[in-house]
Amino acid sequence: MGIFDISTQQKSHNIEKKDEIINNLINTFEPISEEFESNNNLYIFKKFKAEKTFLSYDLKATVRESKESFAIDFEGELQNAWILVILIVLGILLTYGIGVILVAAFAYLQKKSSTKYIETTFEKLKKETSSE
Repeated sequence: MGIFDISTQQKSHNIEKKDEIINNLINTFEPISEEFESNNNLYIFKKFKAEKTFLSYDLKATVRESKESFAIDFEGELQNAWILVILIVLGILLTYGIGVILVAAFAYLQKKSSTKYIETTFEKLKKETSSE
């Protein structure tokens, strides 16, 4: 995992509604990604782009279950990292290194906003299914 890659874990104690939460999560994330693959307990969203972000990620959601709860591990690999490399090189050449700070801050904030989007979406879906 790189410094700008997404990694978060979300846990739910509502094991009875696991399938409903996962289906709602897929229905929410699939339209904002280019491709979707499913394999047992692994869901892959290619070129996932959260709302209000510019960078895209290959997002993998792995479902782990225990007797009374389940957890979903989200891991997102930054796509098009070469754009950041070009911007960093240009930042070094044109701004004597100050531009590197701006590019790194931009990528870090994109990572944080994507992670926050995933966490809030999962919490919202968890609340919606528990209130029904």
